[in-house]
Amino acid sequence: MGKTIILGLCSVFLVAVLGGCGDDDDAYSGSDGDSDSDSDGDSDSDSDSDSDSDSDSDTDADSDGDADLTVTDTIEFVTTLGTFTVGLYGNAGPITVGNFVDYVEDGFYDGLIFHRVIPDFMVQGGGFDDGMNQQSTNAPINLEIIPGLSHQPGVISMARTSAPNSATSQFFICVADDSFLDGDYAAFGAVESGYDVVEAISLVTTESVGVYDDVPVDPIYMTSVSVVTK
Repeated sequence: MGKTIILGLCSVFLVAVLGGCGDDDDAYSGSDGDSDSDSDGDSDSDSDSDSDSDSDSDTDADSDGDADLTVTDTIEFVTTLGTFTVGLYGNAGPITVGNFVDYVEDGFYDGLIFHRVIPDFMVQGGGFDDGMNQQSTNAPINLEIIPGLSHQPGVISMARTSAPNSATSQFFICVADDSFLDGDYAAFGAVESGYDVVEAISLVTTESVGVYDDVPVDPIYMTSVSVVTK
C-alpha cells in the first residue's frame, strides 16, 4: 500500500502514494510536465481495482455529489487500437473541460501517443510523440475538483506535477478503482463508448525508454482527436 504512483505527463507526473498522495517532483525522472495520477508522472502502480472492463461500457463514475454531470462535449479518439468516445462535464468543470477542448480543437493531440500505460491502473497520453519528445503546451490551469466524480474505470482526469495547479495537456483514463486519487486530480469526464479499446491499451507490452517507464513497445497513436458534439 505504500506504492508510489507517478503518473507523468510531461514526464508523466502523477505522483501518488496509495493510501496517501505524495509529492515527488517530476516523477518520470527528470521531466516537467503534466502529471499522472497523484501528481507527477509515472505511476508504478499495482493499485487494487475492480476494473469494469465491459466493452463500450458507461463508466462507474460516482456521481452522487451536487455537481451537474451533464455531458457538454463529446470527444472522439481514433487510435491505432480502435476508437472510443469520452463525454466531458463542462458545467461542473468549466476550466478543465475548456482547456482540454482548446487542445483538441487546435489538433494538438493528433499524432501523439499513449506514452505510459499500466494494467489495473490507467493509460496516459497527451504529452509526447513516438520519439518520446515532450511537446510544448499552453500555460497550466488551476486544479478543479468536481464533487462526487470519483476516479473509477473509464473516468478521464488531468495529469500534473506535484504542484496542484500545474496540469496542461496530459491526461489519463482510469482502468481500475483509482479513488485514492480523488480530491488530488481533476477528473472531468468519462468514456461513453469503446471502453474495451481503453482497456486493450492498458494491456499492451511496455518497456523503459531512457528515463521513462511503462512505455508501449509498439507506439499507440492518437490518429485523431476531435469534438463530436459541443
